[in-house]
Amino acid sequence: MKQREGRILRQGNINKKIYIYRYITEGSFDAYSWQLLETKQRFITGLLSGALIERSGADIENTVLDYAEVKALAVGNPLVKQRVEAANKLTKCMILQRKLVDTRIRLEKELLEMPGKIQNQEDNISKCLLDIEFYDKWKKANLPIEDSKVKKAEAEKRRHFREFIGKAIKGNVLQTKEKILMSYRGFNIILPANMVSEKPYVWLVKNGKYYVELGDAEIGNLIRIDNYLNSLCNHLKKLQVGLEKMKEKVIDIRAELAKDENYSEQIEYYKKEVESIDKKLGVDKK
Repeated sequence: MKQREGRILRQGNINKKIYIYRYITEGSFDAYSWQLLETKQRFITGLLSGALIERSGADIENTVLDYAEVKALAVGNPLVKQRVEAANKLTKCMILQRKLVDTRIRLEKELLEMPGKIQNQEDNISKCLLDIEFYDKWKKANLPIEDSKVKKAEAEKRRHFREFIGKAIKGNVLQTKEKILMSYRGFNIILPANMVSEKPYVWLVKNGKYYVELGDAEIGNLIRIDNYLNSLCNHLKKLQVGLEKMKEKVIDIRAELAKDENYSEQIEYYKKEVESIDKKLGVDKK
């Protein structure tokens, strides 16, 4: 079809508007040709969409006619239409059955992995609670600073930290191993492995491990770290929400696996229908 339209729509056509007609003559070879194109298109669409996990060329091969089938088409036998419709329904049911089996395998695998994921999430929540408790105690013991001399010394200390972190980040690009940079407010600042200059970040580690994205400006990086430590409760809430979603997912997966959905009966029915019509057409290939 594309080749034909290419000849009509090619450069040099002087007509502003054209009409393309597609004819199918009853009792002719046209019906088979369109069925062949439909089968090929179904295969290509499934392949491109990723719906075909394991596939052979059987669906294409089954559209190849022998002499008896061509004769049946030529004489306009109405059984041919019935055969095409039954074969289409059979193909659809087989595709749905394959998708159903693939989905069940994926869900069963996911269900097996969920207890470990839930346990890991619960561990992260416990660690985060300990870190929140620790940081609250640290703030009560160290903040706020009232003495002006101590404030000045603290400001100088922070300036040194900013410069030190900035230089370390620049020198850490594409390093292959993590590295402990320094301790800050009771947390280790870890330089990550394989970091790129376009997206600098560090890990904060005590009981838990926390991702802190940094910016291009050196002066703001220490503030970003402070803000993250001050918002550990927000991180805790995200972990708790994530845990609830995991538990809900387990319930959903079990409910989906409990469904008694199967296309086996339809497949068997349409197989027998196709075989019966083939016998009537005299093209039984058994």
